[in-house]
Amino acid sequence: MEWIGAVLILTVTTLAGFDIAARFKQRPGHIRQWKNALQMIEAEMVYGQSSLWEVCENLARHLPPPTSQFFEKINQVQEPCSDFASLWEARLKKHWSSNAMGKSEWEILLQFGRTLGQHDLEQQQKQIQLALLHLDRELQEALDGVEQYQRMARGMGILSGLLVIILII
Repeated sequence: MEWIGAVLILTVTTLAGFDIAARFKQRPGHIRQWKNALQMIEAEMVYGQSSLWEVCENLARHLPPPTSQFFEKINQVQEPCSDFASLWEARLKKHWSSNAMGKSEWEILLQFGRTLGQHDLEQQQKQIQLALLHLDRELQEALDGVEQYQRMARGMGILSGLLVIILII
């Protein structure tokens, strides 16, 4: 009976480690999706003169999940919205658990959302470029550490299971 419990504990902790490792692997892809979203926002706002609602609608159609889901949720509100920054923050909070990005990306996107629609087109373009620069830095960091963190997460899952088994037995 003890062996069944030990195998169960080891299986659960190993799966948790592999799940965390998968999130590390997905992080660069999610950052790239947000970079694409910001570039599309820039193109549509600056060159296409589209409204924020039109931009969100187009992004929801053209981006892959989970980023498209964020813009779908924003686009569902479309009733008169006096504070787009609050809407952006609220939707970002709800959406955040469905992606693999970290706190630094959260801060970048939150800060960007606070400036979205608050400036003239030239200033807005500068804000987008600044956010893209920060996301480039985070993407490079994610790419540099993805293998190392994946191995560490998988190893920690297995080792923590073994530790719990040793402590119990």
